[in-house]
Amino acid sequence: MNIAILISDFESGGVERSLTHLATGLTHCGFQVDYLVGNPTHSYLQNLDARVQVYSVTENRAASLSAYLRAQRPAILLTAKLTDDLLAVALRTQLQLNHLRLVTIVGTVLSASVAESSFNPLRNWLKRQRIRKTYQQLDAMVAVSHGVAEDLRQQFGLHTPPIRVLANPIISADLMTLATQPCVHPWLQPNAPPVVLAIGGLRRVKDFPTLLAAFAQLIQQVDARLIILGEGRQRAKLERLAARLGITAQLALPGFVANPFPWLARARVLALSSRREGFGNVLIEALALGTPVVATDCPTGPREALGNGRWGKLVPVGDAAALANALHDSLRDSAARRSQPEAIEPYRVEIASAAYALFLQELMRSERRN
Repeated sequence: MNIAILISDFESGGVERSLTHLATGLTHCGFQVDYLVGNPTHSYLQNLDARVQVYSVTENRAASLSAYLRAQRPAILLTAKLTDDLLAVALRTQLQLNHLRLVTIVGTVLSASVAESSFNPLRNWLKRQRIRKTYQQLDAMVAVSHGVAEDLRQQFGLHTPPIRVLANPIISADLMTLATQPCVHPWLQPNAPPVVLAIGGLRRVKDFPTLLAAFAQLIQQVDARLIILGEGRQRAKLERLAARLGITAQLALPGFVANPFPWLARARVLALSSRREGFGNVLIEALALGTPVVATDCPTGPREALGNGRWGKLVPVGDAAALANALHDSLRDSAARRSQPEAIEPYRVEIASAAYALFLQELMRSERRN
């Protein structure tokens, strides 16, 4: 069966990494996978299975996708970003591709994302209606967490098409090998002060200002360092805030790092300070490497990823004092550093991809019976 995965806006995020794992995983399950990406030279694609066909959609997205769909005629098109969802639905109708099954993977709390996109209530309402109408034309939807699925049902009234909750393919077979590669940053060398690590784009939704405020409180009690891996528009704002808090010397912002796993393996604790997370892949990566986790109990992913707090500490969103206390406790707890195999098992690439394969096969069988 020929499956196409489309992600035209190919950035350096968890969605892109997960879809790349999924492309390889589905190939191992016997599917022919075409990967349609907006940046075919991205470092994430270096470990892609050689059998996956990569197509570039860097020019005119609609023209590129139209040409591909006409020529290759995949059975299923998987999308994972709203702009691609909208384009896929429009082109299936325009090109009369009645054989094509459309499936989207929703990886964010969509109602919160819409609310944050504009302060204009009418504009937000219109956007929600457009999303609802578009998604009702899909053949199926995948939610990366139960919270995301519930948001789609309650906030958008989506009961058809069916919504399936499937684990992200996160833990690849080469994760441990990647994690043992050298890390030259001086703060991550033996006998250095403990490092609090955060990973993510420097964007408002990640709420790094609260993390900086928490860290400023933390270093009143213990000598530590903070490293945030990622790039984004809030860099200058965060640098100014660090200066005001007096933590410039203890903060490093190295930017995007293609292989963050040596950093994650050597950090004493991972901090996730987000306002919302559809899931939070980095939490599972940290658990796989035995790095303790402190995360905000934001809608909706961290609570699910951390087993209601069993696998890591959960703190209220935006509460710098609670975050500082949880980080302090994690730094003091030497027993906290251990891998959590039970927590990560469903997110191994081979297991998660097999679940996707079964779901897609069921979808095709049900459609063929209609």
